[in-house]
Formats: sequence, structure tokens, C-alpha cells
Amino acid sequence: MAAVSRANLGAWLITVNPRLTDVVSMIAAGDLGGEWCVAPNYRTALMQPGDPIVVWVSAGGGVGPGRGVWGVGEVTGRPGEGTDPADRRLHVPTRITALPRPVTADECRASADLAGLEVLRSPQQSNPLFLTRQEWAALAPRTPRMPGLPW
Repeated sequence: MAAVSRANLGAWLITVNPRLTDVVSMIAAGDLGGEWCVAPNYRTALMQPGDPIVVWVSAGGGVGPGRGVWGVGEVTGRPGEGTDPADRRLHVPTRITALPRPVTADECRASADLAGLEVLRSPQQSNPLFLTRQEWAALAPRTPRMPGLPW
């Protein structure tokens, strides 16, 4: 697959390990937004306010709610140092709404348009991962319309 660029970017994808982050409570509250850690790489440098972003919950060894897309939203600012001065990692600010029902990993694998998702091919990769324009076009209609977002 080609490297991500502004030309082929459909949406960013943040993976969340439920053993490390209480994503179950976040989903129950309906809000997966906030600051998410991202690697200091060329992808992070491409992130811009207004970009679509999805949250993918990883397997978590039975701790989490199940693998799949659990939230959709948008990047709200440029990546930078987080609000905690002791945490020097890069963070990207987001507004992400939890889905009432996920788009599961099994559903993605069963879809010709989503079976090639980077998160399925390379689940160990650092944030941010990405969806191509075609993958985002296939995923977006499977999620409820979120107020204030253009999709």
C-alpha cells in the first residue's frame, strides 16, 4: 500500500487498548474524544483540524467491548504536547462520539471494501493509522450521522 498523503487520506484511525484505557466507561458515556497519543512521525505531521477520525478498540484479552470501530469524529487541532506537563508524548485533540453499535472487526473483514483496512493488516502499528478515501467512503455510511460533522 502507498504511504498516506493528503491526496489519499480518507480518515485517521486511533487504536485503543482496553487493558490500558478504560474505553468501556468512555463508550458508556458516549464520548471518546479528548487527546490521543500519536507517534512523532510523518503521518502525525499530516493531521489537520477537521480531518475525520475513528476509534478502533483492540482485542484487549477479553477486557474490552470487542474489536472494531467504536467512535467517529474529527481532529480539532494540530498534534502537540499534551496538557499534562509530565507527559512529553505527542497528542492529537479530537471530538469523537461513541457509536451505539460498533462496526466490528468481523464485519470489516467480511466487507470487500473494508477487508484491507490497515488496522486489520498491521494491528501492532503505532497511532495514527489511516483509512483510504475508498475505505472511509465504505465505512462512513455504516456509522450514525453525527451532529456538526459533514459526513
